[in-house]
Amino acid sequence: MKALKKFIFSTVLLSGLFSYNQLPAQSLPDFSISTYKIENPSEFKHSSVEIKSNWDFYWGKFISPYDNTTKPDAVVSTPSDWNKYQLSKEINEITKTGLGSGTYRLKITNLTPGTEYVFPTYKLAYNAFTVFADKKMIYQSGVPSEKWEQTITKQFFDTARFIPGDDGTVTLTIFVSNDFYRKGGLRGKLILYEESYYRNYFFRTLTSYSIFTGILLMISIYCLLNFFLKKDKSSLYLSLLILSVFTRLATADFSVLKVIFPNLPFTVLLRIEYISVFFIPGFLTLYIDTLNKFIFKKIPAMVIAAPSFVFFILDLVLPIRQANMTVPYMQTYMYTVIAVDSLLFIISFFKARDVITTISIISLVIVALGATFNILAIHHIKIFGGINFLIPAFAQFAFLQIILLAYIQNKNYLKVFELHDYLNETNKAYYRFVPKEFLELLCKKDITEITLGEYKISKAAVLSADIRNFTSTSEKLVPIQVFDMLNSYLRRVAPLIRKYNGIIEKYLGDGIIAIFPESSEAALNCAIEMQEQMIELRQEFAERGMPQIKIGIGIHYGDIVIGTGGNNERMTEISLSKDIDIAILTESKTKQYHKPILVTYDAIKYAATEARNNGHKFNFYGQKIHDAQSSVIFSIFNDNFENAL
Repeated sequence: MKALKKFIFSTVLLSGLFSYNQLPAQSLPDFSISTYKIENPSEFKHSSVEIKSNWDFYWGKFISPYDNTTKPDAVVSTPSDWNKYQLSKEINEITKTGLGSGTYRLKITNLTPGTEYVFPTYKLAYNAFTVFADKKMIYQSGVPSEKWEQTITKQFFDTARFIPGDDGTVTLTIFVSNDFYRKGGLRGKLILYEESYYRNYFFRTLTSYSIFTGILLMISIYCLLNFFLKKDKSSLYLSLLILSVFTRLATADFSVLKVIFPNLPFTVLLRIEYISVFFIPGFLTLYIDTLNKFIFKKIPAMVIAAPSFVFFILDLVLPIRQANMTVPYMQTYMYTVIAVDSLLFIISFFKARDVITTISIISLVIVALGATFNILAIHHIKIFGGINFLIPAFAQFAFLQIILLAYIQNKNYLKVFELHDYLNETNKAYYRFVPKEFLELLCKKDITEITLGEYKISKAAVLSADIRNFTSTSEKLVPIQVFDMLNSYLRRVAPLIRKYNGIIEKYLGDGIIAIFPESSEAALNCAIEMQEQMIELRQEFAERGMPQIKIGIGIHYGDIVIGTGGNNERMTEISLSKDIDIAILTESKTKQYHKPILVTYDAIKYAATEARNNGHKFNFYGQKIHDAQSSVIFSIFNDNFENAL
């Protein structure tokens, strides 16, 4: 019987021990604080050490740093959210909302006694927390409370400092409470530095972040100015996109904004941080749409971007708790839009491969990868050491888009040059029909300023030139020879008129009417040189077996009216004056008197006055002719061409 009792007692005892081993760690009677041992203390001299360890966690209570007997509710790894801790069902109903309070505790060993250690505290926990090193409070952010509803939230860009005991150990106890954030717990990594090394690290990091964010700001301002100066929408959307990236950088774990504005409320920083989440997909879509209108043919880009502005309004007006609860929807929207935009761009790449599409695809794929790694980091899944790739991904996107924008601007610049050359050629073509000098007489810069009915009265010398016996000569030639003869003649005399600042007012078949504003002397010099050119032209025609031609020239000086006539569909320049008729009449008398150049008294008189005013002598070979219809006309010539037709 005694043996049976011993057997039953032994069985019950073994069963109890077996059942005891199946209980969670927190129910173990032999309780000891979770411990992390520094493998190589000398490593602190040249780098930092991330504390990768399990922590003791106490839910809903703040365990005194003096208390070494209370068993934890769980042993958890950090960084982590208590939303997912395996606690009782009743507790999980609270923790799944992120709200609550609790204590984290960890003992760190093998530190160097007497050495001051520091670790950054910004965003170490959600939302208020107090840190104890052994039994001494070394840092407080806001006012945490076991009754989490009474939490006073504050975050500072600062560090906690401690000196380990003589045995090289320190026990860290952290009280945490959260009254509005959707997640609770130790959110940040605990990274230890020696104080001297951290000081240098801080200033290096601050400098690099400041330079980087400064460059982004300058790029954004450049794009914004480009928009205001050139009305280029792609520059506007790129500027706003880069500013959205900037808000992410400025409020990240190393918050430049918090360094510059230490008293900026944490809730305001959070709202600024959310801007990047909802504005990046919106401005990204609108920017892509300006680059390639065919990408969003099925769904308008503004429809895809619209939720960005809805989230922006919610971010402004909702209480911080509700605004924070919309962040997962913002993130889903951002990752979905980035994925869709990337996919559409890749599809368009296969349809039309060009530099713009290629650069855009590369940058979007990098952003998509960065977003993927960020999702994993949010859920504490570490890839490549847990590095946050989203910020560098967006940064490279900004830089690649600047390269792309520069490429587009260069293409546009070259197009402007091509257009400029084309317009120059077009203007030259227009000037063949409407002389540039005619526009200048009307005080117009180009032909587009001309309107119907404009005119100007001006003093001018009028030169009329005509080929002698042109009709009888052309009858002996085929049409192509007639055109050849006329064009050969005009190619020689037209440049001379322009040389002396004259305007060819019109071509009259074999005749020319030219105007020399405010200069009779120029008309006389031009007429003499025209006759000299005719000598060379006759020699050329003789060699080509073409008929010899001579021209008669008449010049008069007086008032002319220059303007535009016709209708709105077709306008032409018009010169009206009895003085033009006198020049034509004078030229016709070259046949009567058999003289190459005849000039009226008014033209000679003004030429002489003009020469005196310009400080030189008026000198022409000439002969006075008493004409029956006009008082006096003059025949002028020189030794190079004959004095008779």
